Amino acid sequence: MQKGYIRRIGLGTMALLATAVAAHALRYYATLDNVWFGVDPNIKAVILQVPLQALTHMFVAPVALALGPLQFFPGLRARHPTLHRWSGRVYVLACVVSGAGALATSPFASGGWVAGLGFGILAVLWIGTTMAAWISAVRGKLEWHRLLMRFSYALTFAAVILRLQILIGFALGYGSYSGMSPILAFTSWIPNVLIVALYSALEARWRSRGFNESRPARARHVERLSQ
Repeated sequence: MQKGYIRRIGLGTMALLATAVAAHALRYYATLDNVWFGVDPNIKAVILQVPLQALTHMFVAPVALALGPLQFFPGLRARHPTLHRWSGRVYVLACVVSGAGALATSPFASGGWVAGLGFGILAVLWIGTTMAAWISAVRGKLEWHRLLMRFSYALTFAAVILRLQILIGFALGYGSYSGMSPILAFTSWIPNVLIVALYSALEARWRSRGFNESRPARARHVERLSQ
């Protein structure tokens, strides 16, 4: 009971943060009318340099960020499987399109080549993991699909962690986003992946223990029936 309660709180918090960041990202649509309110000057320079690549990422990524949490609510999956499948397809498409935009933009990152490398690795892993999750679902390998979707959204959720870490960076004395982005290009997603890996490993261990502990009881039950 307690574990389920904590899980619901975690999912709810994740969904709220994702929705807030996705809504905040809508400001990039105003750049089409040359309105740059709330856009970092260094990000503006990147957009002006490679507008198609950068805006493809910035326009589409919020869709993936907002839709991702829907994939993790068990009740929603059970009661509305069609919604789960179609929202999942849109999520995959958004990840691939936005990831391609991010990969094409990464060489122009405002933080230099180190930031570009970090964001480029993130984009490749994001596309690859999401596609692998989709292929697993198509082939009916649902356990692999669920595991890979966790990693996929851990990479998507880098958008949230990045913005939280920006606030911490300013509090620590960094003067601009560009100054901290070589670090954020790695710290925004590597911890997410490690947390998902650790959680998944512990969950598999708990399930294995539960299975092994319940085997003697089942065996005794079968034995009694056979007598």
